[in-house]
Amino acid sequence: MMNTRAPKTEKRSDVLVIGGGPSGLRVAGRLAARGLDVRVLEKKAAVGRNVVCTGIIGKDVFARFGLDPGSIIQEIRDVRLVSPFGTILMYTHPRPFACVVDRETFDTGIAAAAESAGAAVSLGARVDDLTIERGGVRARAGTKEDGLSCYSAAMAVIACGVDIGLQKRAGLGYPRDFLQGAQAEVPARAGEPTTIFVGRNVAPGAFAWSVPAGDKARVGLLTKSDPTSLLRSLLRKTGAPGASCHRDEGEVRIRRKAIAQGLLPRTAGDRVLSVGEAAGQIKTTTGGGISYGLLCADLAAEAILQCFDRSSFGAEALAGYEAAWRKAIQKEIVIGYTTRRMCSRLSDRQVQSLFHLAQTDGIIPIIRETADFDWHSGLIAALLQRLSFLKHFRTVREAIAKNVLS
Repeated sequence: MMNTRAPKTEKRSDVLVIGGGPSGLRVAGRLAARGLDVRVLEKKAAVGRNVVCTGIIGKDVFARFGLDPGSIIQEIRDVRLVSPFGTILMYTHPRPFACVVDRETFDTGIAAAAESAGAAVSLGARVDDLTIERGGVRARAGTKEDGLSCYSAAMAVIACGVDIGLQKRAGLGYPRDFLQGAQAEVPARAGEPTTIFVGRNVAPGAFAWSVPAGDKARVGLLTKSDPTSLLRSLLRKTGAPGASCHRDEGEVRIRRKAIAQGLLPRTAGDRVLSVGEAAGQIKTTTGGGISYGLLCADLAAEAILQCFDRSSFGAEALAGYEAAWRKAIQKEIVIGYTTRRMCSRLSDRQVQSLFHLAQTDGIIPIIRETADFDWHSGLIAALLQRLSFLKHFRTVREAIAKNVLS
């Protein structure tokens, strides 16, 4: 139980950022670089520690956001897809299109940039209450050891992932649909490519993966329920080195995480906005959120700077942020969400037929020409056009058109 001693009072900041992941740290760094007094409140004892993430990032993210590439473990060019019945489809992109990173190094780099710009990062500061007041915001945070502290500011940025309590307190929207992710690290086999597994017995509703990351492989999956049991079954089926599920033989540590799906109705209000996973800014095809989170963090920072320029902090002043991020990625979220949900209804035999079709019917060239690791709508549209002779995919196209236009 958290220490219940009377909270200590901290000095007021211009902006409180709740959450020290990539999105929150990016916002903090951008604001501090423009002269604002910014404090990041991160519940963990170290930035980037024990993050449940595959760590695959689009190759161009580093140049686009000016990030240090020192966290890159290896690049991805080859992908192996495994059907429900074991059919293997190999795909080689013309050039490396993504890379695997060490998340602790990646996040620490963004934190160092934020601190160099002047942001203060408070670790071990779990926020358990956020109050929006007429003259600002007030957050209560602390640890069992140090007790509670009160932090106040003119504005707050909620960047604490899918922990939805603060969004509710601030009157913002919050994720209501989730996939459940599970992942383990096992020794990597030499020469193994990134592998994607599909099938109702493997990961119903989504997919599973094995991603080499140096001498380890990150093996995981997304599904609607019971991800731990499904992942243990996958580890046994693939014979992953060291993947024994018997405690006396050295049980693999499986870690879980909820992944938000779909658009949120409201991500900005009086003196507060949400960004990254907290705002549902997630690729609904793969569950990845780093690139979208960084993009929206920059948009959030610009909107906050305008608030300070105008000394106006109400919901109307932050409406531009809502409009900007929706213009940037709403189409991607809607198309990805609709396509994934529709495809989750396919039987294993229907999925198997798509594998055979890919081997014979020109789908691979479409992927090679239109695939982009972070922007999937172009590839999805091209594939749906090619597969429109199948009734199921006509239905997907119609549903996407309705959602995007409505």
